[in-house]
Amino acid sequence: LGGVPKPYELPAFSLLFSGARVEGSLIGGCDLTQEMLEFCHANKVAPDLEMISAKEAEAALHKLHEGAGGAKRFVIKMDTLKEM
Repeated sequence: LGGVPKPYELPAFSLLFSGARVEGSLIGGCDLTQEMLEFCHANKVAPDLEMISAKEAEAALHKLHEGAGGAKRFVIKMDTLKEM
């Protein structure tokens, strides 16, 4: 379901009894995500990332909220969780 300018009514009971569901996404779904990943692989496009310890996660989050984190992805080293 794409963005709609007005509320969209759905028949709730028929969805419930049929097991159907309605989802929305701003990233384009599985097919477009797969296409994007294949493009990135073929063109050697990778995120700018910084490995951080679990203790640094809150500071990294503050950087992102303040706009000071840049266009990078922070990745928490899982073996540092035990230090918390």
